[in-house]
Amino acid sequence: MSKESSAEPQGILPVAIEQGFIDGKGLTKGDMEEFEGGEISQDEDGSAGFASHNFHTGKIMVSIYEAEPGKVHIDGSVYDEFVQILEGRLILTPDSGGEFEFKTGESLVVPKGYKGGWYMPEKYRELIVIDTAYLEEGGDNS
Repeated sequence: MSKESSAEPQGILPVAIEQGFIDGKGLTKGDMEEFEGGEISQDEDGSAGFASHNFHTGKIMVSIYEAEPGKVHIDGSVYDEFVQILEGRLILTPDSGGEFEFKTGESLVVPKGYKGGWYMPEKYRELIVIDTAYLEEGGDNS
């Protein structure tokens, strides 16, 4: 039989995705200025702000992101992104045409290079998983 130790576990450990964050509790307020000069810009009616919590950054980044209603334009996403919508709706309007609406409980992948509108018509929260290879390529999205 092995002895249990009161010492903290060593090595690589799982990262819990805490339910409170998924529910939108304890998120940290963000500032749209951090996106200035990048591939994301506010549309004329803008956005009322956002909050987020980052669980992990390695080969992937896992975060919760929450925003008030708003619109942004993405001018060539620098990473692949998996999105699980936790609350609200997301309407994507690619520059190449079309309109795609996603609702609470639905998932999607926004491929690297996406160009177009990103519209959140009501309070919106998502779980996102981002490929961080762009950081190794010299990109910076922090």
